[in-house]
Amino acid sequence: MKPIPTMHLLLITFAIAFLLAGPLHAQQIEDVLVERYHVQDDPAGSGEALVTYRIFLDLPEGYRLLMVFGDEKNDLHFTTTTEFFNDTTDGTVYADKLDADKLNTGSLALDSWLTMGAASNRHLGVPLALDADGSILECPPYGKGSLLESSPDRSPRYDLCRRDGLMQVDSVPQVMAFRFEPGYLNKVRGGVVHTMSGAWGIMGGMKGATPENIVLIAQLSTTGVLTFAINVEVLDPQGKVIRIVHDTPQHVDQVQDPRLQVGLE
Repeated sequence: MKPIPTMHLLLITFAIAFLLAGPLHAQQIEDVLVERYHVQDDPAGSGEALVTYRIFLDLPEGYRLLMVFGDEKNDLHFTTTTEFFNDTTDGTVYADKLDADKLNTGSLALDSWLTMGAASNRHLGVPLALDADGSILECPPYGKGSLLESSPDRSPRYDLCRRDGLMQVDSVPQVMAFRFEPGYLNKVRGGVVHTMSGAWGIMGGMKGATPENIVLIAQLSTTGVLTFAINVEVLDPQGKVIRIVHDTPQHVDQVQDPRLQVGLE
């Protein structure tokens, strides 16, 4: 029998090592997307730029998002070095309760909230680049801060009076909170949303509003530096529930995906 050439041995060794190591990221998430939805002067008059971020999960075809959660070993947090902007008159903790008829009142469209796909009680949230149906937002109060500038990663940013990231629907699914009602959203301003035993989700799970299957999970406005770490539960097309955590898995039913932990400048 002929000896196997050295180069072939190296290739075989690398292939075996790759297979044993497994995928670099959990395959139940295609990406974690953070969109700079809007930038404008701080309404509170701090002189700093108020940046509105939208956080999306890009899921594979056929997958549904069931829950976003934190536990003792893998906590959930959204943190800013200043505070989150909240509309203290009409704002809400979960976006499915946000009154679409009031989005052009004050700065309600920039309110900070959590969600399972919804961006108001009559809209689903989509990335601005996928929004092709115009805008219901008015100038003023919106528009000047985001006029076709370039974000740090050189992705396009759109005037909210032309694209609003809102897709109108007859109704949106109702979010269910499980031991989680964050204090620093809605009426009280602060810089930390945190839980080690809470979650929010939707019975049956949520798909994205477009064929790309991208699900909105939060909108956060702040003048500071935003960081977050989340864990999610998804349902695959065969009906299997998979729990994905940002750090070391603690149970056999968990897989790790470090992309669920993000720091932004």
